[in-house]
Amino acid sequence: MRRYWSWLVLLVAVGVLALALPNLRTPPAPGQVPGPSPAQTVPVAPASDITVFFSRVEDPRGAIRAALGEARQSVLVAMYTFTDRDLAEALGAARDRGAQVQVYLDRSQAASRYSQARYLVEQGLAVRISSNPNIMHNKFAVVDERVVLTGSYNWTTGAWRDNDENLLRIDRPEIAERYRQRFAELWEQWDPALTETLQSPLGPAEHPERN
Repeated sequence: MRRYWSWLVLLVAVGVLALALPNLRTPPAPGQVPGPSPAQTVPVAPASDITVFFSRVEDPRGAIRAALGEARQSVLVAMYTFTDRDLAEALGAARDRGAQVQVYLDRSQAASRYSQARYLVEQGLAVRISSNPNIMHNKFAVVDERVVLTGSYNWTTGAWRDNDENLLRIDRPEIAERYRQRFAELWEQWDPALTETLQSPLGPAEHPERN
C-alpha cells in the first residue's frame, strides 16, 4: 500500500512539472532586458496599405513622385524644409492635371536661397509660411484625401542624396482625414507679411546653407 501511494505522489509531481515547464524562462543576465516569451507574442497581420522606404537603400523620393503623379483632386503639403526642385515640379504637374495644391512651410523657407517656396509661387501654387515663431517641423503630404506621406524625410536634395531618412506611405482614408484636418488648422496659422515676401526675389545669402 505504501508503494502505491509513493507511485501516486511521483506521478502527480511529474504532471505538475510537465505543466510548469513551458512557462519556465531563463532569467536575463545582468543589464539584459527580458523579451516576451513565445506565449506572449501577438501575431500582427501584414499591412498591405502601409509601405516603408529608407533613403540611401531604397527610393523615398521616387515614392513621393509616384504618389504625386496619382493626384487628381488635391495635394496638401506641410514641410519643414523644401528644396527639391524635382518634387516642386511634380506639384506643378499635379496642379496642371486639375488637383488643388496647397503648400505650408516653416518660416525658414521664406529666406532660404535653396527653398522652392518662390518657385512654387511663380508657378501659381498656393503657398503659406507658418506663423509659429519656433519651428513648424511637420513633414507630411495628403494626396486625394486617401494617401498620407510622412516620416523624417524632408523634401530636400540632401534627404534623397545624403541623409539617412525614412518615409511612410499610408493608403488609409481615415488616417488621411486626420492629417487633412490638421493641415486645415495649420493653413490658418500663417504669417501674411512673411508670405508676401515670396512675391519678391531673394537677395544674396548671408550664410551658406545645406540644400
